[in-house]
Amino acid sequence: MILHRTCLVGLAATALLAPLAGATGAWAQDPVQGTVGLDAQVAQVCVLGAPSPGALALGQISESSGVRVGRLATIANQSIQLPGTFCNYAGAALAISASPLAVTGTTTQPGFVGSVDYTCTISAWGATSATVRTSAGNASGVGSPSTSSAPKETDLTLVVSDFATATDSQLQPGAYLALVTITLGPDAGLAASGS
Repeated sequence: MILHRTCLVGLAATALLAPLAGATGAWAQDPVQGTVGLDAQVAQVCVLGAPSPGALALGQISESSGVRVGRLATIANQSIQLPGTFCNYAGAALAISASPLAVTGTTTQPGFVGSVDYTCTISAWGATSATVRTSAGNASGVGSPSTSSAPKETDLTLVVSDFATATDSQLQPGAYLALVTITLGPDAGLAASGS
């Protein structure tokens, strides 16, 4: 009986050592490695912040009384915000083009004026401001662009100022409209488009 017992204990000890021997062999193996390459790109992007307000409502622009009745009233500088404007690359240019504030749907009568000129300026983009002055001599309404020498993110402000007529005549009655276009992108693209 004692022999039988010893034999059972011996078998149990062998059974316990067998799994340990297998585990020890697995720990001794060198790690296996593999590599996977990743490839990606980031495109050049410019985003012009949404204009706020989206339009300027100047209201009545002629004097309604006094010695200047019917002539251009003094119009205060107007501002439009373009928040969160950015380009993620260097050399992006900002340009402004604009048309005069002109009477629509009618021919200007002799002795009256039907167009109001103004200046648009945006600073804080490049070393100089982007600017344009509307006039009869600037039919395309193209101004001087401003180029940033580095990637940039900023809040821009368009200032519309210096409202004036070519002659100090009475304004032709009617609705007056103008369009200001702000372009942001590669400097070469602006030069090619005339902006």
